[in-house]
Formats: sequence, C-alpha cells, structure tokens
Amino acid sequence: MTGLGVTTTVTPKAAAHRPAAARASAGRGLWLTGLLLLLALGLLALLAPLTGSPYRIHTESLTAQGLPGGPGTPGHPLGTDAIGRDMLARAAHGLRSTLVIAAVANLASVGLGTVVGLVAGFYRGWIDQVLMRTVDVFLSVPTVLSGLALASIVGQGRTGAVVVITALYWAWTARLVHGEVTRLRARGWVEAALAHGVPPRTVLRRHVLPHLSTILLNIAALNGASVVVVGAGLSFLGAGIQPPTPELGNLLADGSNSMMYAPHALVVPLVLVIATVLSFVLIAEGLNRRNPLSKRHSWLDA
Repeated sequence: MTGLGVTTTVTPKAAAHRPAAARASAGRGLWLTGLLLLLALGLLALLAPLTGSPYRIHTESLTAQGLPGGPGTPGHPLGTDAIGRDMLARAAHGLRSTLVIAAVANLASVGLGTVVGLVAGFYRGWIDQVLMRTVDVFLSVPTVLSGLALASIVGQGRTGAVVVITALYWAWTARLVHGEVTRLRARGWVEAALAHGVPPRTVLRRHVLPHLSTILLNIAALNGASVVVVGAGLSFLGAGIQPPTPELGNLLADGSNSMMYAPHALVVPLVLVIATVLSFVLIAEGLNRRNPLSKRHSWLDA
C-alpha cells in the first residue's frame, strides 16, 4: 500500500497467522459464553431448594388447584402447572436432576472410553482387535431403542439413567481416543522411551495422556450436550426419573399434555433444555477453534 508514500509488505506467514489468531479469539469468546451460561444454569440448580417448600414441587397448591397461570401469578413467578404446582420450583429441581445425571454419566462414559481407547491403541495386537470390535458393536446399535431396552433391564431412576447413558456413549469416546493414541504411539519419542526400557504404564502416564487433554475436553463438552438430550429423552418416554420427582424430561412430558391451556408448562423446561445443550455446544466449539491443529469449519463459521 503506497497511499502516503509508505509501502507495507505483508509476508505470507503473517497473512496466514491472522485468520488463525481471529479464529482463536472467536473461540475464546464462544467457550467463555458457554461456560458462563452453564455456570448460570448450575447456580439455578444449586439454589433449587430455595425456590419453594416441598408442596410446591410434588403436590397440589391449594391456592391454585386446577388453575394454571402464566408468569406473574401471585406467589408463582413462572405460573403453575395443570394441577397447581409451582413451575419455578419444579423447573429448578428438574434442572438439578438433569445436570446431576449429565455430570455423572459424562464422567463415567468419558472415563471408561478413555481407558479402553488408551489400552487398545497403545498395546495393539489381539487386545486392540477384541476391544475395538466390542466398540464397533456398541456403536452399531440404535441409541433410542437400545437405551429403552437397557432401561427396562437396569431399572428407572437416577442410577438407571446413568448406567444407560454410560453404556450408550463410552464407545464413541473410545473410538476417538483410540485414533489419537494410535497416532501418538507411532511417534519417535514414544518408541524411543519403550526401547530404553521405560514401563508402558509410565509412557502412557507421562508421554501419552498429557497430549490427550485437548481432545478429552472437546469430547466431554460434546458428550455433555448429547447426554442432556438422552437423559431428558429417557424421562420423557417414561424410562428415566419418574414423577413426582421433577426432571426436565418428565416436565416436558407433563407440559405436552397441557400445552393447549398451559403452554408455559412446556415452554419453561424446553428453554432450560435448549440453554443447557447450547452451553455445552458453545464450549466445545470454542475449544475447537482455539486448537491450532484443528482445521474443521463448523456451522458457526461465518
């Protein structure tokens, strides 16, 4: 550029660095936004006991029996459901149940999948074949049908939901971790450590696991979005947490039955589900954009 007699030269390296820096900056904004949203939802769930006495959650309110109201109903900021139960109290407690299930199931599925992927990708041979063929079997079954079938075996409630979700999602984590560990296993520094007699467990702990932190964070974030949907879906279909204990899934089921005369009973839990899923998606996308090795363009790219 020579408008004022000054010539500016942009090297190819500097030009290539600008999009990467802009992508990383956008990624930081995305995951911070997602994290703040998730923290706000977690705070609402944490403060759920302060939203009302037990009768507002599990039983009828005698002051609003059969009179579902919208926002602004005296004593009920978000109105009541079809039998007069306070929607704010039930939504907060339902969100708490959903987040607890999502957190435990996510941790269990990512942990189990990481162990299987590490062992299969590092030791290879017949161990790799047995473990990864098992993973292929779990990945091939339909999620909804297998989830309902497994729920009928392990039972309903929080424990049953955690077991079902873990069984549905550990294999996905194992497949991704296996691919990354296989790539790392072929690196010269790993082969050199093994050749010098370093125990395999030490190589895994010191030289392989630290390189998996980024991909594991992405997996956990994306897993969180899926786990919330599946957990709520199980309760919606009657295979998860059962009424009168509130959970976003069974609140959606209750709201769908009364949507013609109390639409807010459906809208409130639906907004919470969407917000929770969105928070995990934003965190995952932000982490992906901040990864300099990632070349993937997502639906959030302009």
